[in-house]
Amino acid sequence: MSENHLLVEVRDQVLYATLNRPEKHNALSLALLADLRKLFESQAGDDTLLAAVLTGTGEKTFAAGGDLRELAALRTAPEAEQMARDAKAALNAIRTFPVPVIAALNGNTFGGAAELAVACDFRIAAAHARIGFVQGRLALSTAWGGGPDLLQLLGRAQGLRLMVTGEMVPSGEAWAIGLVDRVASENDGLEEVVEEFLEPMRQQAPQVMRVFKALSDAHRRGDSRETMQEIETKMFVETWVHDDHWEAAEKVLPSRK
Repeated sequence: MSENHLLVEVRDQVLYATLNRPEKHNALSLALLADLRKLFESQAGDDTLLAAVLTGTGEKTFAAGGDLRELAALRTAPEAEQMARDAKAALNAIRTFPVPVIAALNGNTFGGAAELAVACDFRIAAAHARIGFVQGRLALSTAWGGGPDLLQLLGRAQGLRLMVTGEMVPSGEAWAIGLVDRVASENDGLEEVVEEFLEPMRQQAPQVMRVFKALSDAHRRGDSRETMQEIETKMFVETWVHDDHWEAAEKVLPSRK
């Protein structure tokens, strides 16, 4: 990965990725976005994975949005469009990852980083973390797919409110409106809460996790009910004939006399 700006580890069937630019508050450079895309695309074929966790180095900032100093060099419409499309492709690699992705928000999360957070399937926030769609403060819109994600996640009114106000939402309020799924208390470390959140997933078979994620992705795309049912049927058959299913069934079926 570029200059060790993305730390990667696979542990107990979970992919852990850490944004590692503390001197830049983990700002999302073009190289870091490209590394995220490469990582999630390359790991998508690992059928032993149950989940992925994405977090940032330190305790102050998950990520400070896009790297504004770097992006300031993009002055033309074609350059801006290419950047937006490339970044969207990076986040799409996370959106379409075949197992759930958890954003562990270790600190403030704003701008493009908020888009990265809602590209993930779940968000767990440290007690002191805040999240904000602050793009409007720079006379910009969302660009990396975060606008549609936010509106789908919270509904039209709530999502629009966060975009037009640009407010930094404290973790407790973010939980109350459904923007984050869990908040670590002051006494509980974020890592411990993430591992607790992962525990039920660790009890599932990897191929089953992929079915649930595939259905979730189809819903996110707005696929028809018929299409979703076809996905469900196809993947159900694959799980039915898998040895894991029969081993689990043997544990609950009455023993043969």
